[in-house]
Amino acid sequence: MKKHKLSFLATSILMGLIPLLVASVTISSMAIYKTKSNLEERVYLQLQACAMSVREYFEWDINEDILEVDEVSLEFIDSLKDQDVDLTLFVEDVRFITSIYNEDGERNIGTKSSEGIWDLVKQGKDYSAKGTVIGGRKYYVYYTPVSNESGEIVGMAFAGMPESFVNENIASNTMSMVLVAVFTAVFCIVIIVLIGLNIRKSIIGIVDYMHELSEGSLGINASCTSNIREIADLIDSAESLQDNLKNIISQVDDKTVRLTQNVKTIHDGIQISTDATEGIVKAANELAEGSLQIAESVQNTAASMQNVGESISSIAESAAEAEAQAREIEVINNEAKDNLSHLIGANKNTVTISENVVMGINEANSAIENIRKAADAITNIAGQTSMLALNASIEAARAGEAGKGFAVVASSIQSLAGESDNSAKEIQNIINEIILKSQNNVQLANKIKDAIDSEGDALVSVSESFDNVSDKIQITVDTILNISSESDVLNQDKGRVLDEIDSLSSISEENTASCQETTASIEELRKNIEMINVQATDTNSISEELKESVAYFKL
Repeated sequence: MKKHKLSFLATSILMGLIPLLVASVTISSMAIYKTKSNLEERVYLQLQACAMSVREYFEWDINEDILEVDEVSLEFIDSLKDQDVDLTLFVEDVRFITSIYNEDGERNIGTKSSEGIWDLVKQGKDYSAKGTVIGGRKYYVYYTPVSNESGEIVGMAFAGMPESFVNENIASNTMSMVLVAVFTAVFCIVIIVLIGLNIRKSIIGIVDYMHELSEGSLGINASCTSNIREIADLIDSAESLQDNLKNIISQVDDKTVRLTQNVKTIHDGIQISTDATEGIVKAANELAEGSLQIAESVQNTAASMQNVGESISSIAESAAEAEAQAREIEVINNEAKDNLSHLIGANKNTVTISENVVMGINEANSAIENIRKAADAITNIAGQTSMLALNASIEAARAGEAGKGFAVVASSIQSLAGESDNSAKEIQNIINEIILKSQNNVQLANKIKDAIDSEGDALVSVSESFDNVSDKIQITVDTILNISSESDVLNQDKGRVLDEIDSLSSISEENTASCQETTASIEELRKNIEMINVQATDTNSISEELKESVAYFKL
């Protein structure tokens, strides 16, 4: 429900009337009070002068002791009756002569003053008061001491004015002031009403103009004017407001179109960012999976390298044992060589068989060379070990019964070489080929043995063979030493490889963790993009609402 509101004219009248009434009442009250105070003060001054005149008039009679109530004295006492001033001479506190009459119409001579007045005056002090009852009437009174020639206070001079007379004067002055205040208020109200009507006309014009603006009409002009500077400034401000609104609405309309285009661009960019983010997340996940697979492969490689290291250690131990056996064979071979030094000769068959043995050994050496080319450091060791086993078998066959122990060692080394080459199919095939050729050489060696049994004169050739065996044994020892040295190098390489594998594993784990952190960051980025998308949508809605709001105004 719409509350009732005061009009500007009524408000103006109230704004002018209330302070005027308050000021009038305040000023009138102060004026009445001040007038009353001034009037009372003037009355007391007048009474003081009259009382002093009574004292001056009768002091000579008192000093000359001729004081009496005669016609002249009574005429003086009644001289101010027409001014409503009564005079009295007291001898001590008794009225000796007075102009005041009692209720019986007689002079109020012989009566006493009110109690306490004489006690005060005889001390040489004046006494004034209002409301003092004398002869049944209230008076403004003034008493002053009367002295003789010796300075002794013998009486009082009195002057009094009826209180009703003073009140009538106060009432008359008050009424005059009230009439002046009422006339002034009426005059001011008329002036206020006229000024209010003039101002109201200008304000109504401004209100109509502002109402048109509130309805969205920005193409109108203000039809009102005013001579009041503030209202004229208000009209100018309203027109300036209209111009500013026109500019603002035009700019807002333009900015709204641009804002809509920018929001659309933001939407497109967000969609592209979302697609790119999804691709990054997918790539990060694939990278994380690849890192995990690399880590697993690294762990498997580390296990395989550990196994290889164990095999290398076994080969090194076997090589050391083979070296000891080779030293023993070398001693035995030297003894056999000394025993067979007196034997010489050999037939062609033995020479032919020996040549076949040499050819078999050369073929074995070719196979060993293929092994060296096909394998890395480990397969190289396996190839050298196989070659050692082949040579040892041949030499053991040549040595006969004395080489059986060396044959066992050669067989053990050959077995270890086979175990080291389980992971290389090509190396295994080559080893099988070497084994096959070694068997053929063994058969040839057996034939040599049969030829030696049948031909004693072949001992010379055997002696020469023992010389070759000594050389081969030396070669074998050197080879075993090389194998031991290579085993140490391989052990060192194995340690470095394991260290690199550990580093690679750590790097893989760090890559996995980085991928996970990247995925988490991208996920957070995706959430931020979604939030920006929501805000962009909200901004677009605000832009549409702003556009609708601006459409309310008509340029």
